Amino acid sequence: MNNKQKQIHTIDTVFPLIFILLFGLVLSGAHVYQDTTDGLKQNYTIRTAATYLQEKVREYSSESQVEVLSQDGQTVIALYEEGDSGYVTYIYLYKGKLRELFTKKGRDVVWSSGQELVSAETFSVTKQKEDLLQIELIGDGQEELLYIRIYGEDSK
Repeated sequence: MNNKQKQIHTIDTVFPLIFILLFGLVLSGAHVYQDTTDGLKQNYTIRTAATYLQEKVREYSSESQVEVLSQDGQTVIALYEEGDSGYVTYIYLYKGKLRELFTKKGRDVVWSSGQELVSAETFSVTKQKEDLLQIELIGDGQEELLYIRIYGEDSK
């Protein structure tokens, strides 16, 4: 009878210890998972915006459709629709958000009305050559530097 009581007592002690160790392991794994997903979310946001910009500019097939402007002290990419449609898409930074605005050319622009794409701290565009843009996008501690060549009928 004495042996039986010792076995039960040993199991009663070992089981809660194993349970506590497993709970601690699962809890630490959850913290690692949360940190990993937070990091991926930050990278995903800026990289996705950079890829979007790259594809959006490439949609416009000639240099005459892509213009870099300076409006109210900010850099703006103006993407003009083909033909005589008279529409333009502006991509710009306004109050910490990269925005896109599709409007009629020549109309007064209300910068706050653009569609928010992503939070960003810096958005700069320089025309390296007539057919080459350099775009820098910084946000959430991430930085993307793009070089986009404009292909089309009037590119050199």
